[in-house]
Amino acid sequence: MQNLRTLFLVSTFTSSLAGCASTIPPQRPLPPAPYAYLSLAACRHHGATIVDCQLEYGTDFVRHRLGSVQQIGREYASGDDHRYQVSSCFPAPRIQKELPNYVCEIYGARSGADAGSVLVKGGAAVRLSKIFGDQEQVRYRWTADRWSRVGD
Repeated sequence: MQNLRTLFLVSTFTSSLAGCASTIPPQRPLPPAPYAYLSLAACRHHGATIVDCQLEYGTDFVRHRLGSVQQIGREYASGDDHRYQVSSCFPAPRIQKELPNYVCEIYGARSGADAGSVLVKGGAAVRLSKIFGDQEQVRYRWTADRWSRVGD
């Protein structure tokens, strides 16, 4: 009987402490995959108006940098500990058909407050489109232009 009582008290005590160690849930629920794994981090300010952030894909354990994203005239917090979560991305009009562009909506990962949108272009957009499963980008392999006069 004493053993059962001790077991009951220990289990009650440990279950009451389990709530103390839990993490605080984010202010906003995470968006659906693959957006839940996309974030902007390591933002740096250049001059008064240009902000450069790294677009990352992955979890807290493993992150892959897709490339840098620059914005003009935005006030993003800088530092390695501040992140922005990507909530959605939409294709933007392309100047060159081969290169994709995306406009991604972002919010503060800690605060949950909307932070506007960023334009993803260049190599970061190509890597992002592969994550989205764009078959044109997955199949694309660079080949030299056979009509090019460079090197003649």
